[in-house]
Amino acid sequence: MKNYRILKGLCKKIFLIGTGNFWYEDDVIGDDNSISYKMLKYILFSIYGFMTLLEIMAALIGDFPEDEKSDSVTFAVSHTIVMIKIFSVLSNKELVKKLISDLIKVCEVHEDEIIMKEKYRIIKINVTAYFVVVYGSAACFVFEGLRKVFEGSHFVTIVTYYPHFEDNSMLATFVRVFMTIVLFILMLTMIMSVDGFTVVILIIFKYKFITLRNYFEKLSDGFEKALKKENSTIAADKLTKGLIEGIKMHKELLRLSKEIDKAFGTVMALQLCQSSGSAVSLLLQIALSDQLTFVAGMKICFFVVALFFLLGLFLCNAGEITYQASLLSSSIFYCGWHLCPSQFPQQRNLGILVLLASAQAQRPQVMKAFKMLELTYGTFLLVIRGTYSVFALFYAQNQ
Repeated sequence: MKNYRILKGLCKKIFLIGTGNFWYEDDVIGDDNSISYKMLKYILFSIYGFMTLLEIMAALIGDFPEDEKSDSVTFAVSHTIVMIKIFSVLSNKELVKKLISDLIKVCEVHEDEIIMKEKYRIIKINVTAYFVVVYGSAACFVFEGLRKVFEGSHFVTIVTYYPHFEDNSMLATFVRVFMTIVLFILMLTMIMSVDGFTVVILIIFKYKFITLRNYFEKLSDGFEKALKKENSTIAADKLTKGLIEGIKMHKELLRLSKEIDKAFGTVMALQLCQSSGSAVSLLLQIALSDQLTFVAGMKICFFVVALFFLLGLFLCNAGEITYQASLLSSSIFYCGWHLCPSQFPQQRNLGILVLLASAQAQRPQVMKAFKMLELTYGTFLLVIRGTYSVFALFYAQNQ
């Protein structure tokens, strides 16, 4: 699967769920400036915003039992962050379009079919697993709501300021069911338009570095064969041109790294805050509640897993970018310039060029959010340890 087809298919799905057209080619996917589409988008996000506002009101001034009050706080914080993440991507739509176009073109002619298949498989596994975890968590909230109905209470998944806890009227039931449907649609928008979108971009960017590294390694093999078949001067000239092309591709990847930070850095930074903060609250619910049912425990566990799974997707894929970029220096150095006969002046020119390119590749290519938070494996482990430490502290104080 070429990057063009992968990103085009993703942008088409994003368009169909009402978030907008992020594809860089005109009249290919659809017109998000049409009146009908703008109305759909406005209605959809107005409902999302109104639901989030009711959740915030429930968390701040709502009168609910302890379990529903805890859920209201969790959802109010989580969905507020989700809305900010969505709008951060929407506000950078033109930047994302340009990023997609440039990301497809860089290294495109040198992409290997086997590596592209591996990349597509990794994308499917990552996004599908996240989809299952998110909707598994949402399903647990539905099951818990149905359990309450069987016990004589009312059905509820997300807790909003209206309807009130004592209200069991038909209108209240309709609102609770409607909000559940809205929750599931919001989760789809979140997965496709923000979280899944970000993960796909990071994975594709990671494989661009792998492609570039393979390109430099193939230069060595090609130069060695050319020395046996052609004049040394001609072979050295070809190597020089190939090396310059590779350096240009590397420079373009470094530029795209900054563009990814601008377009999706806010999403990854907010997810880091959400995963650590919400996880502490959810874990405390499990630890301090004396009457927690199995389904209620499962819904909280699924929620925590979803939060950390997404954070892991962000930070580990970003960390993999750093790792793959770190391997470029060796690939550039062993591109074959040392095979050039020492009596030819091209060897000196090639040596200087290789030295400069290797030095640039040795600079740590670390993805950052807000230009401060490093997105690496170490950050992921640090967040997990920090979250557990905060949880243990609060738990000890409440014992």
